[in-house]
Amino acid sequence: MPELTSSAGSDRRHWRFALLYFSEGAPIGFLWWALPTLLRAEGVAVERITALTATLVLPWTLKFLWAPLVDAWRGPRWGFRHWAMAAQLGMGLALLPLTMIDPADGFAWWVGLLLLHAVCASTQDVAIDALAVASVAATGRGRLNAAMQIGMLAGRSLFGGGAIVLASRGGWPLVMGALVVAVWGSLVVLLTQVAEPARVAGESRRQFWSTLRAVLARRPTWVGLGFALLAGAGFEGGCVGGAAVD
Repeated sequence: MPELTSSAGSDRRHWRFALLYFSEGAPIGFLWWALPTLLRAEGVAVERITALTATLVLPWTLKFLWAPLVDAWRGPRWGFRHWAMAAQLGMGLALLPLTMIDPADGFAWWVGLLLLHAVCASTQDVAIDALAVASVAATGRGRLNAAMQIGMLAGRSLFGGGAIVLASRGGWPLVMGALVVAVWGSLVVLLTQVAEPARVAGESRRQFWSTLRAVLARRPTWVGLGFALLAGAGFEGGCVGGAAVD
């Protein structure tokens, strides 16, 4: 993707990625924040809701296991855009049947389809991140990241609290329909407004896997992963403990 030199062109690129990140935040806001409240209102047992939400977090937790495939399986006809578009298509298709399935009576269907949605959503995150890094020079990534965080947080907020408002007015069809529109709206942006960045000269799958093995062989890599795991667990544990006390 050619670098945009003008300020207006750069701003347009930033907001395109902000819109893409909106579709990253929307599923998280819905699945992690709104869904437990909505399911409880439908009479689903707390134990089942807790098990579901814990399961739905796993694709984001474990996405580092398949994230390298997004980089490795990239060729002239299949790039980061295609990974993201395929994931977004899967995200929407997984949600559509839920407009017709009662969560209390068809809970197993909800678990399976939402887990599929979460796997696609986490894969979308990987692809869009890779697309952003490959599309922008290192000096421009700070501003780009700020714009993307705005989009992501907007998606989380609107589909965290907003989904509950929509459910009170139109039920599950309205909630799922709005989420599909948000995701497939991002798909339209990818199709029409974002170009696939050129591959780096000499880039190959063999070289990628060689680099990955070298990174995994370094002690700081595992120290960093361990710190991230413990810090995240401590933060979430503090939140849960605080909620229990309240």
